[in-house]
Amino acid sequence: MSKPPEPDELPAIDPAALAQVTGGTSDTSGLVSALNGLLDSVKQIQTTSQANGINPQEMMLFMMLMQRQQQGATTTVATAPPWWAQGGTWIVR
Repeated sequence: MSKPPEPDELPAIDPAALAQVTGGTSDTSGLVSALNGLLDSVKQIQTTSQANGINPQEMMLFMMLMQRQQQGATTTVATAPPWWAQGGTWIVR
């Protein structure tokens, strides 16, 4: 197996060009509030599911029971009785 190629070194950024970049912001309050809102939603879903009694173990057990019900019962086909069960004589014609 061959080694992956070595990455090229990143070129240095000219400080004068970096000073000309515009449009960025250091205000992350919007991002932090969006992430906190997402985290609160996940926590609410978790507490709701625990209050309703839905947990992964019970769900897996339920799914296994449903799968077992869908499998048909095995059937046994009866065969004809052997020749000796009818008195043990051959019928010759």
